[in-house]
Amino acid sequence: MKQIKKSIYEIIKENLVDGTLPKAFSLPSDQSEHELCFADGAMDGIAIYHMMGHSEVSAESMSKLETLLHNISDGNFALGLEILCKFAKESSALNTINELEGFIYDNTDWINPNHLHQFAIDCMMGNDRELIKFGMEMIEVFTEPDEKIKEIIRTLGLSDEFTIFAIFNMQHWSNANSEIFHLAKNVHGWGRIHAVKYLEPTSKEIKDWLLKEGIKNNVMDSYSALEVYKKANIRELLNRELTDEEFHSITSIISALLSEGPVQGISAVEDADAMLLDFLDQAKQHKLYLDLCNTIYHILSNEYSDSTITLCKNILHSDKAEKVIIDSLHKGQGVDLAKYLNMDYAEPLYQHMIENFENGWHNCRYLLKNSDYREKVLNLFKTKLPMEEMVSDPKDNRGLGKGYENYTKLLCVIQELKPYPLCGIDFVMLGLKSPVINNRNMALQVLNSWCKIKECSLKELSDELYHCVSDLKDKEVSESVQKRIAEYGF
Repeated sequence: MKQIKKSIYEIIKENLVDGTLPKAFSLPSDQSEHELCFADGAMDGIAIYHMMGHSEVSAESMSKLETLLHNISDGNFALGLEILCKFAKESSALNTINELEGFIYDNTDWINPNHLHQFAIDCMMGNDRELIKFGMEMIEVFTEPDEKIKEIIRTLGLSDEFTIFAIFNMQHWSNANSEIFHLAKNVHGWGRIHAVKYLEPTSKEIKDWLLKEGIKNNVMDSYSALEVYKKANIRELLNRELTDEEFHSITSIISALLSEGPVQGISAVEDADAMLLDFLDQAKQHKLYLDLCNTIYHILSNEYSDSTITLCKNILHSDKAEKVIIDSLHKGQGVDLAKYLNMDYAEPLYQHMIENFENGWHNCRYLLKNSDYREKVLNLFKTKLPMEEMVSDPKDNRGLGKGYENYTKLLCVIQELKPYPLCGIDFVMLGLKSPVINNRNMALQVLNSWCKIKECSLKELSDELYHCVSDLKDKEVSESVQKRIAEYGF
């Protein structure tokens, strides 16, 4: 008997723990584990925050939408579903939401509302992500739904993939802000970013939550920093006495504002310099800690008034800051601050790497630049990596997901060897014999760098490495690696 595939609604419900999905949860995917896979909600999130506005929907697409709605109105659900499946492969639900809903509103004289309502529910209860979104868009055009439909929308909204579409619906409900607030507290990724954007700070409870939790998502704090800064009234808070918890939250928000990578941050804050002066005055009244020191250091890297810069330097050059940084170095942190203050960071980093390799291995990028520690670090990696077990014939594999952690460590080591000819040959050879494409490409980049530095051919550089590359060339399955071999003249 053919097994019936579960609906996404059912999958979400089955995975709920205390009304929320685990942070590690992701919807089932048809993609291979070795393929680059977008996080739930990422494609729509990127479209909202990074694409240049709403893409124009073509006349042809509008014609398809009309045909779709005629079939739905006539009760031809099977054909309607077929049409929508094809349409969804060409146009995303997010990009066509305005046109779809606008067309429905403009043609209520012939669209059968009962059939449209049922079709929308059928889509929402299916197992195709994009069809679920179209269903949620269609159900939005109706008056406030009954509790049964609300429960479906609330449940789907708990997945970051559908949160924004749940919010679009909730905005039309009588208790809209309460619903969005509840949703915001129970999503972790792109869903929280969207919920924070649409959440209104109508109560002290909401403002307090925004202050403490608003920027906390598993995508990037910066996406919500400006929204939280405004809605939690950070400017006003900085002018009163703050608890340590409040100040720590504000520090995180300002740090996220300063990052300003994906979206506007500090540049959109009115009189940012004056705000930062108030923040630094608060910093003098609170205990220093690493994140605070990093935030102050970040302020220094921007162009602010002499008063702001002087205050930053005074704090960072204090004995209290030095103690914080020393303590952090022993935990494998605070390197950039130590470099700024000309503090010796190599020995505490190395000791931390020995004592806690899994949390400290990434600091090899600092230590391999130090001639006194280079061989020590390489020898440590030799004892920690199962190098013989990592040898394999080349595969078309990017090393994504679980089980490839050691290959990530190997990559980190290899890329730091570019300036040091013939140093760490064992690791470069292992990179060439790795099943992971990135390792092989990086190993070839290193060899190319070594040949340039030595002004010699690969064969002149090392006969062993030359034969290793020759063997790889015969076995290589990746076009990108083959191109790199040819490009470097190997």
